[in-house]
Amino acid sequence: MNLRRLGRLLLEHLLPYYVLVSTPERKRYWGELPLRRSVKLLAAVFITLAAIAFFVDLLTFGAYPLWGVLLLAVTLGTLNVIAVFAQMRNPWLLVATMGMVCLSFFSFYHLPKQRAPSLAPRRAVLDGISLFFAMMVGYRLFLNFAATEGIAHVQLKTELAFAQAIQTTLAPPVRHQDSRLEAYGCTRPSDAVGGDLVDLVESDGSVFAYVADVSGHGIPAGVLMGMVKTAMRQGLLLHQPLCGLLDSINRVLPAVKEPSMYATMAGLRFSDSAKAEYAAAGHLPLLHYRQAHNDVVRWTAEQFPLGLFADLAFATQCLPCRTGDIFAIVTDGLTETVDEREEDFGLERLEQLLVQNAGRTLPEIFDAVLAAVSRYGSQQDDRTLLLVRILG
Repeated sequence: MNLRRLGRLLLEHLLPYYVLVSTPERKRYWGELPLRRSVKLLAAVFITLAAIAFFVDLLTFGAYPLWGVLLLAVTLGTLNVIAVFAQMRNPWLLVATMGMVCLSFFSFYHLPKQRAPSLAPRRAVLDGISLFFAMMVGYRLFLNFAATEGIAHVQLKTELAFAQAIQTTLAPPVRHQDSRLEAYGCTRPSDAVGGDLVDLVESDGSVFAYVADVSGHGIPAGVLMGMVKTAMRQGLLLHQPLCGLLDSINRVLPAVKEPSMYATMAGLRFSDSAKAEYAAAGHLPLLHYRQAHNDVVRWTAEQFPLGLFADLAFATQCLPCRTGDIFAIVTDGLTETVDEREEDFGLERLEQLLVQNAGRTLPEIFDAVLAAVSRYGSQQDDRTLLLVRILG
């Protein structure tokens, strides 16, 4: 046993609150524990430490007034609850809290003593019952916290860590540049894991950049998002035409998801710099900034989302593009952000932002759009934006 470990063990026994932050894992756990989940723990601390006042009353043979003993009990319980919060949030506050505990004892011992400092039977019974009650109830609350709230919080943290791992693995930011085009895209989930997907695949000299939006949130949406991404990449690497790829995904999805779930998508395949093949399934219009005209054109494809009806046939269309043009694919988490008047952010504001920021880099355009949407209203859904600029 090294000196560092020995010192930690001594601190854990001499300073009970040190156990809350003795390791980085413990400090992170207690720091992230919500208040509503720590009520039982704080109640146990209050009851257990308040009992010290009745123990002091026994040691002093009832020399001090009963109201002083009760006041000391409430003070000690409250200060020790504050000490728990202090140790979780800012350990330096614990010094001040412990100083107040010492001050409360000092004040108690300076209360006027009773003339006959003998412990009456009733007072002894009161102290004994209070100590017994504090031990049993405090012990019960500690066990109940460990068996319910503590385990529930650990399970929740495990699920959140798993969800965040899914999000990081399946939907990383997209950054791409070659002689023909550059692309940048990212998704900002509203939960630990969202249903939005932004992806770019290079295959056989072409580039396919797309955005998919799976209905719902949480792990189910993340799992279905992973299925869509896998199917998309496999089909593209096998050189499937886009319309055939959408047909096959649409036939497969109904059997591997809940009936109410579906996925919208919109994407562009670039084989040369003069045109782009546009594929969409139930998604928002594609925004096309044309540098030559300094305006934005909306491209739409009236087709159902993926996974609703298995016997659908999808089609694609070719879009003309020139050097300097920018394509933007967004999800409804951006356009349906509402302000205090319940008015949507909408596509028109996005078009204005594209025109105003067209000369900037794609990451700067992305940040400008996300900042404008965040100022407009609070986030209620996943926010995703994919930008593609034609270089030549």
